[in-house]
Amino acid sequence: MELQDVKGIGPKRIELLRQLHIESAEDLLRYYPKEYIDYTRLSAIRELTEGEHATIRVCVLSEPSVFYYKGRHIVSVRVSDETGTAVLRWLNQPYRISQFHTGDCFLASGIVNKKRGTVLYNPQINRTNNGIVPVYASIKGLTQTVIRSAIGAILEQYDLVDHLPLKWREQYRLAGFRDAITEIHFPTSTEALQAARRRLSFEDAFLYFTAVGSAKSERKRRNGFAFHIADRDAFLNTLPFTPTDAQRKVMSEIESDMQSDVPMNRLVQGDVGSGKTVVAEYALYIASRNRKQGVLLAPTELLAEQHFHKLKNRFPDAVLYVGSMKKAQKDEALARIERGDTQVVIGTHALLSDNVRFFDLGLVVTDEQHRFGVLQRAKIETKGIRPDVLVMSATPIPRTIALLIYADLDLSVINAMPPGRKPVKTHFVPAAKRKDLYRHISDKAKAGERAFVVCPLIEPTEGFDGLSLQELVPEIRTLMPEIRVGYLHGQMPEEEKTAAMEAFRTGKTPVLVSTTVVEVGVDVPEATVMVIEGADHFGLATLHQLRGRVGRSSMESHCYLLADKLSQHAKQRIETLIGTSDGFLIAQKDFEMRGSGDLFGVRQSGEGDLNGFLTGCSVDTIRDASNATKEVLTVPTVVNNSLIEEACRRFRLPGIIAHN
Repeated sequence: MELQDVKGIGPKRIELLRQLHIESAEDLLRYYPKEYIDYTRLSAIRELTEGEHATIRVCVLSEPSVFYYKGRHIVSVRVSDETGTAVLRWLNQPYRISQFHTGDCFLASGIVNKKRGTVLYNPQINRTNNGIVPVYASIKGLTQTVIRSAIGAILEQYDLVDHLPLKWREQYRLAGFRDAITEIHFPTSTEALQAARRRLSFEDAFLYFTAVGSAKSERKRRNGFAFHIADRDAFLNTLPFTPTDAQRKVMSEIESDMQSDVPMNRLVQGDVGSGKTVVAEYALYIASRNRKQGVLLAPTELLAEQHFHKLKNRFPDAVLYVGSMKKAQKDEALARIERGDTQVVIGTHALLSDNVRFFDLGLVVTDEQHRFGVLQRAKIETKGIRPDVLVMSATPIPRTIALLIYADLDLSVINAMPPGRKPVKTHFVPAAKRKDLYRHISDKAKAGERAFVVCPLIEPTEGFDGLSLQELVPEIRTLMPEIRVGYLHGQMPEEEKTAAMEAFRTGKTPVLVSTTVVEVGVDVPEATVMVIEGADHFGLATLHQLRGRVGRSSMESHCYLLADKLSQHAKQRIETLIGTSDGFLIAQKDFEMRGSGDLFGVRQSGEGDLNGFLTGCSVDTIRDASNATKEVLTVPTVVNNSLIEEACRRFRLPGIIAHN
């Protein structure tokens, strides 16, 4: 199914769709809505609660007004229903001023903010009440109407193949594909939409498990390099600490994998601060002793540079390769990598580029696996001859779910913290106590300790009641005039990020205000305080990751969660975080609160990776899909072979074959 064959899709729209990584009619059909607005369920203004997504039927009380907030154009409309009044506000949408007049009645749907009265920011407006409406992630020039019309045309033009056998649809009580794909885009009821989600979640999970399971079987059929395992004690004796039993166990598993001629494909999962990096360093050490090149792939330049500075002590010839390097630096690094002048290479996604050629790549280590898709890992692997692969993740996932999701990986878990570490004491601080807290942190900084302060946004945004980094930095500098305060965010040039992080690491700026760019991997043992502004705006996993940036030494550390009014869900998250420091228990609680959600990650841009398993995919659905996969991979039939081929096509994973 080609895009140009779809009614209503011309060359200009094809180009726009390609910007969303939609290359075919099938891609468009599987471009699921990011959310839905249910206009069949109405709320009264009087009953609205903070943070909920609600739809209200209202009438305009007076003509719209316009005002400016820190350079932003705001349109404000006062509305009411039988139970009370509310305000609708739009940020930088000046055309809204002409859309509303006194007495107009319609449906408004958006997130409720009750900090200053009842306000819905950037609400969707519906004047026809047409049921459950899908909302797609889009770009300028590609409207919701265009996307819906194109999907409708595909459903009219094409016969759709249902890849799931009838026996499975009956056994697992699944809707047919045409019914499910129609309901996901044009839902007729909440019940039908839930059934469609379950069917498509099952199919995506099943095909993914089949693809990676087949790839795993194929990998084990091929010979790789059998490493000679050096004396582990020679490595351990160089460490400034004694590894935990859990670290030693994982090192043994890595040794067993690497000395086999079957390529290693292992996931090391460990809580924040559990010591995964030293395990990866040991694998790189084995590779280098065998004169094989090892590469460490990090998700950010900040983390790549941190790894480089640490590993440089053990591997003096190590090479760093990241996108922001100057051309002369890149050319020198590329030449050294290709000549084999280095045994250890550290970098980011830039290492996936075609111009990066290795002399003799024997080991690939990827840090923070959830930031890399399956195909990205496969691409770096093709730069060597069946290299060993070690994947690290500090994002805890319940073990039973991890065993299903990471079907292509052997699983190791580091479930103990290094000796001497003290649990981080976690506290909730109401907004009224903010200034007292910062005075306390000032005293800590004067005593030589360091503090992170994390906030959700870089700049002020109408509708967000918490402080942004741009507002917070001058306020903190005022509250602690004797302390140097630095800042860090993702939009800064890489050299400025590096300088800000180095100033914090050395104590030149003992307080660092940052966005969540420090969430992953940043290691400053001297940091003993983590302040999270607007903690109610972060998910549980992010809060736990941020807390893990402190407590990385024997010093007592504290995490302060700042928020004003808490919704019920935010209160649950914060109570969970205060109650435990066990990342795997937190992951289980997170799973119970919100379903599988982003455990799988979202679809990687144009890479045929996971097609964004629908949020809310249940454990039962994951298990059912896994059971179906086992049957396909172990029972060679014509139907099962065709399912393996479909999984290979869908996820474009190299090297997958059907049963012989």
